[in-house]
Amino acid sequence: MAKTPTRPPNLDRNRRRPPKGPRLVPISNADQQRVAKVKQAAARLREVDSPELAEHVDFLLTDEGRKFIGRVNWQKTADEKPNMPLYMPEKLRDAIKAKAAAAGANLEAEADHAIDEFLAGRFTPAQPVTAPRGQAPVKKNLNVRLLSVKRAQAEALSRQLLAEGELDWEPNITNILSSYFADRVEEDFRNPIRKKQDQAG
Repeated sequence: MAKTPTRPPNLDRNRRRPPKGPRLVPISNADQQRVAKVKQAAARLREVDSPELAEHVDFLLTDEGRKFIGRVNWQKTADEKPNMPLYMPEKLRDAIKAKAAAAGANLEAEADHAIDEFLAGRFTPAQPVTAPRGQAPVKKNLNVRLLSVKRAQAEALSRQLLAEGELDWEPNITNILSSYFADRVEEDFRNPIRKKQDQAG
C-alpha cells in the first residue's frame, strides 16, 4: 500500500521559511516616560512658535532618529577609545586571538588591565629583540580599543622611566601590550578578564 506523501513531491528540502522579521520588545516604563517627555518637549516648542526645533525633537523618535543617535554615540566612543592596531608577529596575533577566545577573555578589557598594571608598576614589558636580517617574521595587526587618556599616561610614564634610568629603553603602546599578551598566551589567559567590571574583582 502506497504511503500518503506528507509534502508536495517537488518541494525543495533545503528551502527554509522566510524570516519573520524583527521581534518587537515592549519598552520599559522608564523609556515610555522618556518618550512622553520628548513629545511634550516638541509640543512645548510648537507652543512658543519654534516649529523647526520641534521637528528636530520629533525626529529623535523615528527610525532615522534612532540611527542618528547610534552614529553620534559610536563617534563618541571612537574619539574617546580609538582603535589601536598592534603590529606584531602573525603567529603571536593568531595565538592571542585563539587562546583568548578559548578562555573567554575580552581583549579590550585585557588591554585596559595591562595598561593599569604598567601604570601601577606591577608590569614591565620585555624589550623586543630585533630579528636577524632576512629572518623577520610575517607581521599583522591585532586591533584593540584603548582609552586615549590611558595611552597618553602610559607613554608619559615610559618617557619618565627612561629619563630616570629605571629602564634603558622607552616602550611604546605596542611594546607594552604585545609583551603583556605574550605573557597571557604563555599562561593560556588564566583568570580571564571577560569585561570591564572583572578588573575590580
